[in-house]
Amino acid sequence: MVYSKKKLTLEEHAKFDFLDAQAKFELQLFKDRERWIKESKMSAYFQSTRIKAAFARQLVLWEHRDLGQTVQMITTALEIPRETVSRIVSECHAAKYIYRNPHKGYQRYWLPSDELVDDMAKYAEYIAQTWIDSGYFDISAFYPELLKYQRMKDKGDVVSHCEDTQQTLHLLQLKRKT
Repeated sequence: MVYSKKKLTLEEHAKFDFLDAQAKFELQLFKDRERWIKESKMSAYFQSTRIKAAFARQLVLWEHRDLGQTVQMITTALEIPRETVSRIVSECHAAKYIYRNPHKGYQRYWLPSDELVDDMAKYAEYIAQTWIDSGYFDISAFYPELLKYQRMKDKGDVVSHCEDTQQTLHLLQLKRKT
């Protein structure tokens, strides 16, 4: 189906504004990741596959940072084969991206290195700052708000009549401009 901007509803405009913003943002991420891969051995490793990227994110989760995680815990959380996790653990341990928990009874638990945690924290800051600085957030914020409203309406949390819906959409549109 071909979409003409003149014939789109407010909801469709919001969806396609969000699509544009997301695509531009992800294209910027792609370019930056390509640069990081060239500049950092650790970035090259963790960005070489989606599974390795997910592995890094799983290891830095706050709730696991004190004790760490076993191969089985990571396998279960990521829903990937144990052999794959074991291989990644071996590679990361050899590269000093992770280390064994030294405490008695927890030697099978793996912890992220400070370097990995710091790198992931910088990445989180980069994501937030890039999204804000890009202006895409301002352009596309209406669509997620619309989806939240629709979800509330579907749950029955909002009793809506045509007039109320139009007022809500108008308020959301005003919020988008500010």
